[in-house]
Amino acid sequence: MRPAPQSDWAYYWAAAGEASRYERGGLGLWLLAVPKAFGVSPLASALLLNLPAAAGMLWLTRAAEGGRWGLATLLVALYLLLLTPFAGMVQLDLIAATAIAAGFYLALVPPMRWPRALSQGAAWAMVVAGTSTKPQYGLVLWGLIGLFAIPWWWLRRRTHRWAPGLVAVLLLGSVSGIALDLGLRAASTRQDSIRTTSAVTLYSGLLTSSDGPGCGHWSPQATQAAIADLRRPLHEAVLERLAQKPAAHWRSVMHCKWLYITHPPAYALYWLVESPNIRAKIDADPRRASLESTYRRALFRENQAYGLVGAAIVLLVVGVCLALWLAGAPLPGLLPVLWVMAFWAVHLVFEIQGRYFLGMYLLAPLLCALAIRAAEPDAVDSRFQQRS
Repeated sequence: MRPAPQSDWAYYWAAAGEASRYERGGLGLWLLAVPKAFGVSPLASALLLNLPAAAGMLWLTRAAEGGRWGLATLLVALYLLLLTPFAGMVQLDLIAATAIAAGFYLALVPPMRWPRALSQGAAWAMVVAGTSTKPQYGLVLWGLIGLFAIPWWWLRRRTHRWAPGLVAVLLLGSVSGIALDLGLRAASTRQDSIRTTSAVTLYSGLLTSSDGPGCGHWSPQATQAAIADLRRPLHEAVLERLAQKPAAHWRSVMHCKWLYITHPPAYALYWLVESPNIRAKIDADPRRASLESTYRRALFRENQAYGLVGAAIVLLVVGVCLALWLAGAPLPGLLPVLWVMAFWAVHLVFEIQGRYFLGMYLLAPLLCALAIRAAEPDAVDSRFQQRS
């Protein structure tokens, strides 16, 4: 199977290396431009980006667990295994998630021989790369920082010397990443498309969403509404649409979305098989009925496995939080919990798809391992003291 770029990924492939066509993608888009410039095919380019990103994600989690195959590393490996059909897609989701993961790791477990400024600077650069590639992470990180500030203030008398540095890296990195993305958008010649595609995530997620099946997902109506409001200031259009319906309707939409958010469906096999060129081959195959039956069974099994792995990751998050709370280190134990909560909060408002939760599931086990490391008394500061 050789999936041709489609949907968002058709845009990524067309815009890679073309500043005038930029709409989104940040530093990840320019990374994709490198193999494209050498004439590498979309499939091979995707593999050149996604396979090292997956390996990097696995390495970071294993390193956070002290170089062993603990439960966190195993869950990341299982999730990455489920993403195998997704590896050949020209998508930037995986490299963005790995960049954010590297930012967390460098901020909390800096390399022993690196000066503190270098490790913090490298962590900042990784967060910039991740948030410019997927601005969704900027919103999630701001939500995480906001949620984190409350228990941090409450527990301020305790020793949590790692917390200020982490918050500074996440805040400065996310703001810088969003600023970089906005700067690239400002230099583009596709301002109308930028406004429409950016607004559609809000229109799909809330403003034009029903409170029935498919709530919060993309719809043609959302795109039409975003185009209709194109010449109006976005904040005015949003406020007017919110005022058109009672608050009970918006609560109903969010209630409907909650099931999708807490139990997002599998997506990797779907995006592979439903690629237009692969779908055309299946439709033209004399064995189409048999292939469709096999495909439906595979989708069902994939969804079951995805649900089990996702549930296991959430249970790990809750278990680590409770264990560290009982051990007298509640603040680091809240870090993976607040990461999940920030993802859920952002997507109560914005568009939802199964793949939008890739970063939530991939980073949660890593954050569990990092939380355990951060719970060690003055763990980060002791490393810097050893250098001097």
